Amino acid sequence: MADNVESGVLKEYEKLKNLFQDYTQINNTISILHNDQQISMSPGSAPDRAEQMGALSKIAHRLINAPEIKDLLEKVEAAPSESFSKEDQRNIKLMRKIVAEQNISEDLSTAISNICNEGWEKHTKLRDAGDWSQMKDWIQHSVDTMREVGRDKKERLGFASAYEALLDTFNTGMKAGHVAQELGKMEKSLPGLIREAAQKQKEEKPPVAFSGTFPKEQQEELCRRVLEAMGFDFNRGRLDFISGHPSSGGTSDDTRLTTFYDEKNFFKALIAAIHEGGHGIYNQTLPREWRYQPAGEPLGMDLHESQSRIMEVQAAMTPEFFEYLEIQARDIFNRPDDPALSAENMRKLRQTVAPSFIRVYADEITYSAHIILRHKLESALIEGTLTAEDLPQAWNDGMKNLLGITPPDHSQGCMQDVHWPSGAIGYFPAYTLGDMGAAQFFAAACKDRPEIRSELKTGNFKPLQEWLEENVHSKGSLLTTEEIFVQATGKKLGADDYLNHLSERYLGKPYTAPVSAPILPQQKTPEIN
Repeated sequence: MADNVESGVLKEYEKLKNLFQDYTQINNTISILHNDQQISMSPGSAPDRAEQMGALSKIAHRLINAPEIKDLLEKVEAAPSESFSKEDQRNIKLMRKIVAEQNISEDLSTAISNICNEGWEKHTKLRDAGDWSQMKDWIQHSVDTMREVGRDKKERLGFASAYEALLDTFNTGMKAGHVAQELGKMEKSLPGLIREAAQKQKEEKPPVAFSGTFPKEQQEELCRRVLEAMGFDFNRGRLDFISGHPSSGGTSDDTRLTTFYDEKNFFKALIAAIHEGGHGIYNQTLPREWRYQPAGEPLGMDLHESQSRIMEVQAAMTPEFFEYLEIQARDIFNRPDDPALSAENMRKLRQTVAPSFIRVYADEITYSAHIILRHKLESALIEGTLTAEDLPQAWNDGMKNLLGITPPDHSQGCMQDVHWPSGAIGYFPAYTLGDMGAAQFFAAACKDRPEIRSELKTGNFKPLQEWLEENVHSKGSLLTTEEIFVQATGKKLGADDYLNHLSERYLGKPYTAPVSAPILPQQKTPEIN
């Protein structure tokens, strides 16, 4: 009799897994449509595409809230735990989390989908002009809608605040207090680090600026070579150049990357491609045996960003990587004698410390200041202590306080990012949490595999990629974020390794306690023409 009962429960579990596979595939289809919208869709088709994606979102919402799923989940949860493997128990727990999170009204679900789709389109259209009067009302609409989502999740799921509920959407299990604590460490430490690094570089010979043009076709070839070296599988993915915000999306077996292009500065395309490639490789190497199940999905954007940043700012900013890059750049651009393309010169260009307006172009040290500002502003927007009307002034004041500079226009200020227009409120901390995680993972990986750095001289990312697959990618969501970090690095995610990394790279010494002093006024960045 017991065997029959267990067999029945396992059959119910298989039905549940099949339904979750359908749910995942619907969302995968939405991701592909979103990517197509960025790359090849005609601008006039945007309203129709929004309707298509909205319809799919409704189908997904109805499926995940269907009585059949709730009934099957209750039966499976009521079964003895020994009926399932440890991995299946984790999968069931994640199923319950998804069902609980998606237990919102269909109207609210549709509103979220519309904000995502229309917001992305509005941002692409309005960003460059920087006309806040055309964006202001949409931002407030996005904030009001996501505040409603956050409050709903807070009440139903027990989060400490509406903002923490939104934060959890992108950073699974991350508490608002821990985020504030670790970003607080960064905020206290950045003034001293930036001041010392800028002064040290001021005393050094400045790098040679890029000159002339770098044709798009050649930049595409460079990006492709580097991505292949990193381990990105072009048989199951692609890279496209677009005018909008770079991104990664699609599925594990149909991974879509985008980057942008500047004919006078190939770093812009390459850096974005490396960043998005880190995301794409993580997606491509998730555990195949758990494909389309919650346990086989990426764990959260903090972990996801750690995989993009470990490639972009850890591996691809080492002196060893620049030796590889010099060979590739000279070959592809046919510039055998250009002094700007020497490994040492490119390292200096990439590691120049100078406060700047645009987050995606920020140097490694000042980057976190951009995230600290956005974290403060978006939490205030959700709390209701800041409105879209006052956002530009709050943004400019924050930039002045944190980096000593004021944006000349909104396109270089509060309109530069796609996140808030598209409803991704709570996402920004993932970037600096990702930087912290990347530093922690890279330090542990290099300790376990000492050859990692030297192999980068020839573009061999395999030792690093093997370590990441074993310790991060293959885990999917089978472990919690804390468990992954503790198992891989011996400690929880925190700012300490990242601060030490910054001090070692830019000051040539281990990190010490911060000095309380204001950040220096803007330093002149070597112009890259």
